Amino acid sequence: MERFTNWLNSLDWLHILIVIVIGWVIYQIIGFVVSWLVHNLGGARRKENRNERRKRLKTLSDLFTTVAKVIIVLTVIFTVLSDLQVNLVPLFASAGIAGVALGFGAQNIIKDALAGFFIILENQYRVGDFIEVSGIGIPNDSSDGTVERLSIRSTTMRDRNGNAHFIPNGSIVQVINKTMGYSKVRFTFAVASGTNTESLIKVIDDIGRKMAKEKEWKDKIVGPPHFSEIGKIGHGGFNVTVSGITEPSAQWDVSSEFRRRLVASMKENNIETIETID
Repeated sequence: MERFTNWLNSLDWLHILIVIVIGWVIYQIIGFVVSWLVHNLGGARRKENRNERRKRLKTLSDLFTTVAKVIIVLTVIFTVLSDLQVNLVPLFASAGIAGVALGFGAQNIIKDALAGFFIILENQYRVGDFIEVSGIGIPNDSSDGTVERLSIRSTTMRDRNGNAHFIPNGSIVQVINKTMGYSKVRFTFAVASGTNTESLIKVIDDIGRKMAKEKEWKDKIVGPPHFSEIGKIGHGGFNVTVSGITEPSAQWDVSSEFRRRLVASMKENNIETIETID
């Protein structure tokens, strides 16, 4: 009991308290500091628009913040242990032996970490991107959704039904990024064989030009949806393809509004639609 009391009295409790308080304060503000540094030092890539830059910097900021917080916690723990007069040499030696043993069973974790590193390094996708992934153990061959979180080990993706998918990075074999740089409106429908193609093309192009000038849509549309081509021709009619370019992630809203207007306009101009020709 006397030895324990002497040990307690020999400790520099003020220093321990200061280390813990400083560590806690840095832990709380490190996210803001890292975010500021990344956003001010990251710079904009050539041909990279504001939305693309925001998503890339958000992903890097989250990653560096996580790494910084881990370093802060470990530094505080080891500093406090040292102040408590704990001999860290045997602890590090044991950690080394345990690390070798765990290394054989942690191959998947290392694989995930390496894959995550290259995903971030190569800028394959960022937080906020809508992607489709396929790979080992991914159900239905592929899954798609919006990236909510990207760490070194895993990707968190939320699909259109609101389900969150937690996917180890090492399991991802192929990624289709549907919102990088720009997105496209592209769909096909079929009209009856007696349709006047010139009138149909005018209806389609007029809708696209009008939407591109409207305040609600002009910031989302890069290239107005327009008549693209006539596809397969069948006994009862032919396929028509509409194509356009939008800002990343805006293709669904633009396409939905364009189709709504197209249906109404074709009805006004007595343009008959049929089943798409396969």
